[in-house]
Amino acid sequence: MTEVIMAEETAGRATLRRIMEQMRADPDVLDGVVTEVRAQSPQVAALPVGEVRRHIAALLGVASAAFIDSTGLGVEVADRLATDRALQGVPLSALLAGFQTGRAHVLRELGGRLRQHEMLADDFVAALLELDGYANKLQNRLVEAYRETELRLARTAQAARVQALRELLKGGPVTGVVNTGLAEDRHYHVVLADVSDPRQARRAEAALAETFCVTVDGLVCGVAVQLPDLTSVADVLVVVTPPVLPKDLGAAYQACRAALQTGRCRGLVGPLRLTELAVDLVTDSFPALGRMLADDLLAGLAGTDEFHRLLASTALTYLDHGGRVDATALALHVHPNTVKHRLRRLGELTGFTPPEGSLAEALRWRWAVDTWLRTTAAWATSEAASPPQSSRRIHHSPT
Repeated sequence: MTEVIMAEETAGRATLRRIMEQMRADPDVLDGVVTEVRAQSPQVAALPVGEVRRHIAALLGVASAAFIDSTGLGVEVADRLATDRALQGVPLSALLAGFQTGRAHVLRELGGRLRQHEMLADDFVAALLELDGYANKLQNRLVEAYRETELRLARTAQAARVQALRELLKGGPVTGVVNTGLAEDRHYHVVLADVSDPRQARRAEAALAETFCVTVDGLVCGVAVQLPDLTSVADVLVVVTPPVLPKDLGAAYQACRAALQTGRCRGLVGPLRLTELAVDLVTDSFPALGRMLADDLLAGLAGTDEFHRLLASTALTYLDHGGRVDATALALHVHPNTVKHRLRRLGELTGFTPPEGSLAEALRWRWAVDTWLRTTAAWATSEAASPPQSSRRIHHSPT
């Protein structure tokens, strides 16, 4: 026969248990805690009195039951309280301040009632420590449950914002702006990085850490009031837009997508302003017309002739530098006389003459030369090996 030895309850604990039973049944105790908690915490006081009363009653009930009935501490009550306060937007500091205020009120009430019993203080120490242990566990659980709820809410809210912004950028209804968290009357830049490799994507995301960063169609996209420092992704093609209102983000993003394709075709890297690619974007929208212009204006050039490509690339650089020979020579690292010679030889072969004051004529020639170079062969491997458009690259963060 197995002998079960039950620990005898001490006199101090028995007395404290009876006092706790009285307090649990006394509505004035609950009213006192509610009043003091609401007085000490404005955030809690802003809640309905019935809401505060319900939660405090539940906390007192679970703590007293754990002590009186030795049933163990149920954490569900603390979880519900912490979850409700997080959902209501009550800060954790306010929640804990309210809890500590209620805890102090209960201890003062206990002290007053214990003084009516002629017993040594030592008789109550162990029992009070046991009761205080339950209070500590409740407080710890409040913190854990609140933070768990806060993290869950943050993830949910962030996920909702990301999805709303992604839909807006992809051409969704402008009514979705309200779900993105963006201010409808503020202007934002779109920053789109041409990356698909995960390692590059992480680097691009780090560069855009101060923006509202999302992944759209596999590309890293940032939306920001102020442009971040993009020097860390100088080897990646990044297109940035002028600031636009949230309702125009979809159109800005679509333009950036087209600009990325234009930049890829021209071998561009680093951060580039969308507006710098405006002409290329427009001309690329009509490739057939570009080929017609090339066939018409550059019929005297052979696509397999490296010297002809050198002449064409020199003309393109010349047109991109406003028809300035010195600037063209500097960009190509050649003597100005070399530039003049090449342009003269191109004129002999095609009829090209430096456009003087005619923007339309300059644009026609540029469109034709650019199309011819991109459709006939790769860039020359001589001194003009680098794409002439490289002079438009930005090696610093756009401002």
